[in-house]
Amino acid sequence: MSRNLTVLLAAVLVAGVLGCEKSKLRDDMMGDSTWESSAGEEKWEAADQPPKRNDKWEEENAPSDGEAPAEGTKPESSLEQSYPRVSTGVISRDELLPVLDGGLGRFLQNVETEPAFHKGSFVGFRIVSLFPGEPAFASLDLRPGDTVTRINGKSIERPEQAAAVWEDLRTASNLVVDYRRGAEEHALRFTIVDES
Repeated sequence: MSRNLTVLLAAVLVAGVLGCEKSKLRDDMMGDSTWESSAGEEKWEAADQPPKRNDKWEEENAPSDGEAPAEGTKPESSLEQSYPRVSTGVISRDELLPVLDGGLGRFLQNVETEPAFHKGSFVGFRIVSLFPGEPAFASLDLRPGDTVTRINGKSIERPEQAAAVWEDLRTASNLVVDYRRGAEEHALRFTIVDES
């Protein structure tokens, strides 16, 4: 498997795992844009206001069976449309380990997600963008609007769960990313092999 596809798979993992831009994991790894005032209260820089959760909006706008994605979902770019979609394959552990060693923070700059809720309950992380403009990533059958729900059968709601899934890939024999596209369940399935 090519180095680009290996990095691609790690990015898919990150997309689901890292959650929203202001997740605790992202803050721990990349820092945040907060500062403390002299009164001891937390202040946000204007450009980095934390997202406000609106469960009512999420419930009203959640796609139901057979319904098209919400208006805010970006259509695929021409770059994304020109590559065949990949949902299975083989990953060399020798190529995967350096990606894992690079850490989650490295990918955060190229992956944007937002938490997805249904009837007030967390269901996963919706992909907003995934390495835009990168042909290797455009071939993956994961696109803006898809919601990553589990990785290797594990929940990814909390930062510590994300970190555990990331570390488990060092010895895992598979990478399975479960996600929803509208009302349909999908999965990316890759076998991780030792070649040495």
